[in-house]
Amino acid sequence: MSRAGAPDQQRTTQAPPAAGTPIWVWVVYGLGVLAGLIFVLSALFTAGAHFLGGSGYRTSPTAFVVWGALLLIAVGTWVVRRRR
Repeated sequence: MSRAGAPDQQRTTQAPPAAGTPIWVWVVYGLGVLAGLIFVLSALFTAGAHFLGGSGYRTSPTAFVVWGALLLIAVGTWVVRRRR
């Protein structure tokens, strides 16, 4: 027998639902889109300079590694979040 006003023992407390996508995910997505855009434009510019002119244009392998890594991090974040 229960008393009036006593808390219900059968009711379980649940955490409130998540507010949405965390800001860090949007930052990673934004950096990934920027990295992808820079990576593609750099590759096109380099290919154009190489095939259309013999100016001896040199590329920075470090830049390709950095932007490529940002692109891979963004794609990895997207894949992990989609599998949940």
